[in-house]
Amino acid sequence: MTSSIRKLSLTAGIAKCVVYVFLATACARAEAIEKIPVGTEVTVMTADGTLVRGKIAEVNSNTVTLTGESPSTTTEITRASIKEVKRVEPAAAVTPGTAPAAEVKERAPEAPIVRNITVPDNTALDVTLNTALASDTSRIEQRVNGTVSSPIVVDGVTVIPSGSSVSGNVTNVKESGKVKGRAQLAFQFTRLSVGGTTYDIDTKPFSYVAESTKKDDAVKIGVGAGAGAVIGAIAGGKKGAAIGSAIGGGAGTGVVLATDGKEIRLAEGRKLKVSLTNPLTIRTK
Repeated sequence: MTSSIRKLSLTAGIAKCVVYVFLATACARAEAIEKIPVGTEVTVMTADGTLVRGKIAEVNSNTVTLTGESPSTTTEITRASIKEVKRVEPAAAVTPGTAPAAEVKERAPEAPIVRNITVPDNTALDVTLNTALASDTSRIEQRVNGTVSSPIVVDGVTVIPSGSSVSGNVTNVKESGKVKGRAQLAFQFTRLSVGGTTYDIDTKPFSYVAESTKKDDAVKIGVGAGAGAVIGAIAGGKKGAAIGSAIGGGAGTGVVLATDGKEIRLAEGRKLKVSLTNPLTIRTK
């Protein structure tokens, strides 16, 4: 009889433990996202270990959209990156006495909540150029680097801190020509790195054209022609003067041919305004 009572007591104890475990884990249970109604608060664990919390706003074949504390703050998560989804039940689901106090205290803290914030187009980034460029030394596809010198803040949240890096490439370069053809240099930033994450960005390109040297060229050609006319007049009157002018003009042109025009040079440390041409969504805590 005593043995039977002990067995019943042991069975009851095991059952009680099972109930404790069930109630303790009921605060967040995993299930298929399609079965969870819109408006339900959930936590979504992604494949890279990020935990995102919010209310389900939309579920489609490719993405899941959650809203944060403010309805205007949304986070879009690709279905392929989702590892696990759990409902967040009200705290009252575990009442005092249903789970040991020690178990509640030892429960692991939640991971930081990540949300997406959009930086609007036409936002200007203050960037310091880290790569020296020149029309006579740079080449197309050369990498161009820079550092964001002023933070970008959206709705009170710093989404692009100072020290973030931008990079891109030289898109056009032309050394100054002889006689005609001004130097050209163009480049564009296409990537932004924030907190170890790199984003593709669309920005307005930078394009430079050297100043014209036509006035200086005309002076050089004019001087050559005048000198030729004087020499021609001494040699044979009016006819000689005409021949001398032609020879002098050629000599002046020769001076221009031997002289390079102005080059474009951008030194390291130059301050730039990099303007976004499309909105940019940044993941931030």
